[in-house]
Amino acid sequence: MISLLTSLGFSRTICRALVALTALCAISAGAQARSMRPHNIKIAVVGDSLANDLANGLEDLYGNKPNVQILKQTRFATGLVRTDYYDWDAVIRKFLYQHDPNVILVVIGGNDHQPIRVDGKRYEPFEKDWIAEYERRVSRFMNTIKREHARVYWIGLPPVRSDSLMHAYDLMNRIYRHEASRHGFHYFSTWNKFLSKGAYSSFGRSLQGVRRQLRTEDGKHFTEAGRALFASYVVKAIDLR
Repeated sequence: MISLLTSLGFSRTICRALVALTALCAISAGAQARSMRPHNIKIAVVGDSLANDLANGLEDLYGNKPNVQILKQTRFATGLVRTDYYDWDAVIRKFLYQHDPNVILVVIGGNDHQPIRVDGKRYEPFEKDWIAEYERRVSRFMNTIKREHARVYWIGLPPVRSDSLMHAYDLMNRIYRHEASRHGFHYFSTWNKFLSKGAYSSFGRSLQGVRRQLRTEDGKHFTEAGRALFASYVVKAIDLR
């Protein structure tokens, strides 16, 4: 390459500088391309039993990809209401410090349709004081998980068989969406993706395009086929390719 440049009238000093610059640009471009690939991505899945379903679905999708690590911090029958039973703020602070994930996926709230007790007072679900206190707890939890270098996705609660729970989850999803926007998080709704003609159904199209049972007999959680579909929707939302 140097001989070609000298034949064009460039001095040998300039030629050497151009060759070095070309090599440096090639190295930089290669490094940038590698950084855009999903190498050594750590995805933390945080929350209750619905988060556990999502984590299992992601593990099935990425089980053969050592460059993607699924970190699971889930606990059944917990939420942001019964902090006396399980303190999510304390648990998640330690978990994120230890694992330092690149992506954080949150699914929580499935058990939070219950009274909140504060300083001896009892607030019934969805009355004014309950909503104010729950918003405060969601905001506090979001502040706890917020990281400068990690993308946070708050996954909305899915539709369920129970009409009363459907109503409760719809109201709570509105809180999550609003607070996610305030905290700079991504909010991803699964609501319409698991409805059939606008209503709950335990059955639907699987990833293979065939009709399968997607929800378990409790009308809330996901079957293996449902977990796979749940995870695939989330993967598309976080643009991990």
